[in-house]
Amino acid sequence: MEALRPADRMNYREVLQELEGVMQNARQYMMPKCRACRICNSQNCKMIPTERSGSAIRNYDKLQQIRLVYDTIYEGGDGSEIDSSVELFGHRFRAPIMSGAYGHVSSFNPSTHFSGDYDFTKALLDGVMAAGCFGWTPDTMGEGAYTEPLRCLREHGGVGIPAIKSWSPEIIREKIRMAEDAGVMAVGHDIDCVGLAYLSVNGKGKTYPKSAQQLREIFSITKKPFILKGIMSARGALKAVEAGATGIVISNHAGNTMDQSLSTIEVLEEIRNAVGDKLLLIIDGGFRHGEDVFKALALGADAVLIGRPYIVVAEGGEARGVELYTQKLVWELQNAMRMTGCRTLKDITRDKVVVTKEF
Repeated sequence: MEALRPADRMNYREVLQELEGVMQNARQYMMPKCRACRICNSQNCKMIPTERSGSAIRNYDKLQQIRLVYDTIYEGGDGSEIDSSVELFGHRFRAPIMSGAYGHVSSFNPSTHFSGDYDFTKALLDGVMAAGCFGWTPDTMGEGAYTEPLRCLREHGGVGIPAIKSWSPEIIREKIRMAEDAGVMAVGHDIDCVGLAYLSVNGKGKTYPKSAQQLREIFSITKKPFILKGIMSARGALKAVEAGATGIVISNHAGNTMDQSLSTIEVLEEIRNAVGDKLLLIIDGGFRHGEDVFKALALGADAVLIGRPYIVVAEGGEARGVELYTQKLVWELQNAMRMTGCRTLKDITRDKVVVTKEF
């Protein structure tokens, strides 16, 4: 059997062609909750538990209101001079792109072909790392839903970030120590999980909002940088600074916690203006294409986290599907940089994009 070429040795059309087969294969494992649509815009998605999917749809739609500004009159080369690489937490990656954290795979996708969380996480981490990027690992209810992905992360040299949910302080501290033992490069804390249906006011699990002082005390046990996921306002970002966080993920949990929140891209500039360089800003919510990543960087983000599409390509092609999709994103980002006169990520500035409608 002929060995598959690494995705970065293929051209863009070859990657798209193989990805089409991955998407077709994924449908048998994603239906009926997900149709593995060509455009993943949440319009027909049963994976969003809020009644109308309003926030998830808004995440995608608001990104479509932003356009890139052409600039191809500059001294350039054959494309090899375009550098999309970034250094995060002592590691260098090909692009500021990361896969999201999904735990208890059989719960969010009952039709999965994966035997459990370890195998699913392994496919994600193998794939994103093959393309020069990295991923987050989950924490949720269910036996092994935190420990099995964390075990996989340890086997990948700790290059990734576990997202610990907002349990009691004692449980969070225990999970921080487990993350440290796995050698992770940073620790994530999923603070907006308190609105998920199974963790909300009448949910089965017990999670708790926490003050900036409480968060500072909880994370004082570790020297690892920590990232607070679920910030959606300048005020919340300033509280993250007060808590001592290294960074935040601007996130409305993919629209899974409230039906009528703002989109993440709408609040990005306000948050960047409020915190300046005090926080690393990661953003998620509706990002599907490398040009979407460019838009976020131009508006002030340092990196982009992508969720649901990674479930689909993992189901359809395991690590290979994940590698192909990540390579596609990297090339799309690099092409956007070339078409806008940006040699490095630092060149991606606010004047490189235009918001075509009022947010």
